[in-house]
Amino acid sequence: MSKRVKLAFAVAAAAGVSAALVMSACESVPLTAAPGTSMTLIANPTFVSANGGVSVVTAILVEPAGTFVPDGTVVFFFTDLGRVDASGESVNGVVRVNFVSDARSGTAHVTAVSGGPAVAPSTTPTPTPTPGAASGVTARSTGPTRVVAAGDIAADQNQASVTITVGSALPTRVQVTANPPVLAGARSSTIVANVFDGNGNPVQNVPVIFTVAPGTTTGTTIPPFVEFLDSGGAPRFTDANGQAFDTLTTKSLNGTLQKTVTVTATTANNQGNDVTVTINYAPSR
Repeated sequence: MSKRVKLAFAVAAAAGVSAALVMSACESVPLTAAPGTSMTLIANPTFVSANGGVSVVTAILVEPAGTFVPDGTVVFFFTDLGRVDASGESVNGVVRVNFVSDARSGTAHVTAVSGGPAVAPSTTPTPTPTPGAASGVTARSTGPTRVVAAGDIAADQNQASVTITVGSALPTRVQVTANPPVLAGARSSTIVANVFDGNGNPVQNVPVIFTVAPGTTTGTTIPPFVEFLDSGGAPRFTDANGQAFDTLTTKSLNGTLQKTVTVTATTANNQGNDVTVTINYAPSR
């Protein structure tokens, strides 16, 4: 084989390698949104329980021209609590990923980012006098008038954020009831804690701690009052109606004295309330 033929093969091989490298580089660069793309971020639901609660985070991207971004546009996601899928690709301008809570309670701030630099700042043009116009009258400018500070990006351009409340951070009010509120013949009472958020909605799957405090007794002779809760101090979790249950039981025998005890229900974020139960010791017959 002549030197000229060998050189031709070498050049062709080098060209093939270069083309492969270029194709590989192109494939490794994700398609992101154009500068100035409007992004809206939605979480559903906005509250999840700790330890595995899931919220679907949806990003909607609209280009400056008013059209949805191309399919396959990549959006990157970040959170400061729990975990979220690192990225997702758009279909019809929409990207959906899952946020999953961990054992911590609090407010998760989820941020989505896709593409381009800040919109270039515009400047206010200097008005120029109209030739022949009266003093103090200037020509109307046809240029932009909004002044944008360097690096200023509208909150919904190429990025957006949404908050998700996790675990025990949501409760703001607790109501506690006892059924029955007076123990006469019965020796136990069902204690119910109703947990609500700031909008008055019941909060599901949050831990509630029940405690019972010694009460006061009428009369001069104090029998061995013994009251306890079935939970033994372990947390009880609210159901779909936002209710957590415990049972107060007394071991005191019927007698001639009366006593009141206080049962308190407290959530992990220190929201709580209490209820008083009267233990009525009817005279023995």
